[in-house]
Amino acid sequence: MAQYDFLFFDLDGTLLSPDHRTVSHENQEALREAKSAGIKLAFATGRCLGMIPHETLELGLDFAVTSNGAAIYDLRQGEQIYQYPFPAEEAAAACEVIEQYLDFYELFVNGKVLLIRAQRAEAAGLTMPPWGHFYIERRGSLPPMTSIRPFLAEGAPGLEKINIIECPRSELLSLHQELARLGHFDLSSSMSYGGIEAVPKACSKGNAIRWLCKELGIGLTRCAAFGDSSNDREMLAAVGCGVAMENAPEDLKAAARCVAPPYDQDGIARFIRQHVL
Repeated sequence: MAQYDFLFFDLDGTLLSPDHRTVSHENQEALREAKSAGIKLAFATGRCLGMIPHETLELGLDFAVTSNGAAIYDLRQGEQIYQYPFPAEEAAAACEVIEQYLDFYELFVNGKVLLIRAQRAEAAGLTMPPWGHFYIERRGSLPPMTSIRPFLAEGAPGLEKINIIECPRSELLSLHQELARLGHFDLSSSMSYGGIEAVPKACSKGNAIRWLCKELGIGLTRCAAFGDSSNDREMLAAVGCGVAMENAPEDLKAAARCVAPPYDQDGIARFIRQHVL
């Protein structure tokens, strides 16, 4: 009998390979073995749905918790079943601060990417990794806007997350502190190149998992979750077995119940076969 009924996987630095787009053969096989054992599987990512690689979606997982817990999709039925609304007035306050530092940032809206950029700002000029350009330019994107004001005036419909793609290191801490002082947001990052992710207070992967498990009648103690970044902290604390990857920061590993081998050494597959099946 399997040790757990439900497994949740962060993507970047956890389930995905270093190219941030594919899943290794061993990890794919371990997911199939878990699914064959009757275990439910879900992504739990800071990405919006449109930024999950199509190769990964084709692995046949059951659910996707996206945008740091702002949305949940039933992948079997192809429908959204949960959304944590981002109040327009809070979004306006955040964007007013952000625009003092940057002329380019993005919103996750109904599973897609909405770019907000001044006329002088171009995505091609950013130093983000190539996979970031791929998703911004080719996948999950809405027509870019040069001002967020019209979107806010409509009530920011479907807004899931505000994502600061790149901020100069010299200004990143100041921007983070100004957003924190507003008191409206949970701030985190799963990126290593100057990013900040803002969602409303009480929106997290952990709370989204709590909601989903309650709906399905699955006890949290029968769940395990895998992650590597600060936006995974509440998720790892919410479940019976929170697993940090070996490549995670030391404070996250110290807070986790278990530590899995590094993501680039098939850590997910090795943990599933040794401790789940």
